[in-house]
Amino acid sequence: MRTITLQELEDMLHGACIYGTGGGGSLTEALEVVRNMYAQGKKVELVSLDEVGDDWMVASPYYVGSVSPPAEEIVKRFAHLPVMPEEVPTLAYRALEKYLGKPIQAVMATELGGNTACAMETAASIGIPLVDADPAGRAVPDLAHTTFNVFGVSIAPFALSNRYGDTMIVTNVVDHSHAEMIARGFAIQCGNLAGVCDHPVDGKRLKQSVIKGTLTQAERVGRAMRLANEEGGDPIEAIVAAGGGQLLMKGIVREADWQDVKGFTEGNVLIDPLAGVDDQEPLALWYRNEHMTAKRGGKLLSIIPELITIVDGKTGMPILNPDCQPGMDVAVITFRAPAAWESDRGLSIFGPEYIGMPRHTYADVKGR
Repeated sequence: MRTITLQELEDMLHGACIYGTGGGGSLTEALEVVRNMYAQGKKVELVSLDEVGDDWMVASPYYVGSVSPPAEEIVKRFAHLPVMPEEVPTLAYRALEKYLGKPIQAVMATELGGNTACAMETAASIGIPLVDADPAGRAVPDLAHTTFNVFGVSIAPFALSNRYGDTMIVTNVVDHSHAEMIARGFAIQCGNLAGVCDHPVDGKRLKQSVIKGTLTQAERVGRAMRLANEEGGDPIEAIVAAGGGQLLMKGIVREADWQDVKGFTEGNVLIDPLAGVDDQEPLALWYRNEHMTAKRGGKLLSIIPELITIVDGKTGMPILNPDCQPGMDVAVITFRAPAAWESDRGLSIFGPEYIGMPRHTYADVKGR
């Protein structure tokens, strides 16, 4: 176990948002959360997966919703209500622990991205460790997109909360897809934002079901980016090297559009190559919260579960998908998916079929 400094935490969040593939929550808001935590004297204790006791109870607190602004009628509905002082994932954590009737001894991020700060905040506020692992290895659009689902671990019981103090316990659910429907419906009615705490699981089962070391890997990538900027290096090269990624293109955003579709933020980004540097055709990306596909000249270059991320072309700073604007200088980087997602079961849950394409598309694109 180690106590994480604020600088290490910020590096971790920058790396997590690079792995967030354009979704997974706002980096700006995540940094504000952890800086406020540390200003209040709170600390994050990071524990490796191997250090988690087999009899520990571990759960995952996080936000569900979309970065799209809520409908005006929903804003008006809640305008007169006071806002709870705690973050909604921590409220959900407290509700779940009360329902279970026993302590939750550690928490784990549900994905990588700005949302990772939710687990950090809950861990620091409650005074319990944060596990160096997660069940996605990236950001994902749906509650069903978790390695817990790959390995047959139930999401229930789980808790939902909003910023006004409403809480709900779901004691049983048919499957992860039904849990997604319930949680997203709750979030939409609460202004596109709700807190969740789910997958209460003992340490022994946890070790069999999640991806190890993802937070320290995110920290490596974030630190590499920061040091490259501080020392006059190339942050894009630093990110690619630290993350074992591949640079698809450096270019200028020509078009960027998005809309809210049933609680998801869906959009397209078209990027022109840099003049005189890359004579290839434009790169077209499509996302549903997170980037799903990358195409050039109609040819599919990358598809989920592989990670596709857009960063600032000069600094390497991750760009949240709705913040991507025409004229931006960007770089597009891909990272290989964690092994659990490349399994047949993993691809059936979060592979090409999720976006209406045959499962073999992934192997065809990757040549394996």
